[in-house]
Amino acid sequence: MYIGHVAGAELLHVLSPDTPIWVGLVGVSFPDLIWGVTVLAGIERVEVDPKSPLQKNLRFVHYPYSHSLVLTNLIALIPAGIIGLFLGWHAGLVFVLASISHWVLDAIVHLPDLPVLGFGRNDRKVGFGLWRYGWAALIVEYALFAAATLAFVPSDKWVTALIAGLILHAINLNSFIGLTRDNPFKTPKAYAAASLSGYIVLIVVFWWILA
Repeated sequence: MYIGHVAGAELLHVLSPDTPIWVGLVGVSFPDLIWGVTVLAGIERVEVDPKSPLQKNLRFVHYPYSHSLVLTNLIALIPAGIIGLFLGWHAGLVFVLASISHWVLDAIVHLPDLPVLGFGRNDRKVGFGLWRYGWAALIVEYALFAAATLAFVPSDKWVTALIAGLILHAINLNSFIGLTRDNPFKTPKAYAAASLSGYIVLIVVFWWILA
């Protein structure tokens, strides 16, 4: 999930309006920001299928630091604590809740590969696997984002936010329905770099729109 994660930031901004919107945006992006760095550094592993661009064919081999419910959000306490020192405890809490929301929403689309604890030999992995159904995943993710935008964002920002979200979602279209036969990202590091760049763009765009 990509654009759908903005929904979590929008909800948390309503619940804590005094917290700058960037806190929630960085928070919901935090697991994938970590993931981009750890894959590039060789700490976590993903396998891409060079013959298919579809997200359902990604194989997340090892990513407990960035995408486990428990360990990832224990790590999130570090930036949350720093944010809390400068902006207050409520801002730190928003960051952690935003990071947790990433895992919850990812569980909808991922195949059963999301770690729960992030440690232990018998760690359970979950995922409802909506990515198996490309068109459904495409529609559900944008619908979630659009519903949250209409529910939690001031009406004067609806058009700009919905269009920006649609453009960013469309950039990811190939991974849902396979517009190309081969995967444009031939290596895990290329895919991780694209993901990292995408989240940085998402944070900047929606910080500008929603601030």
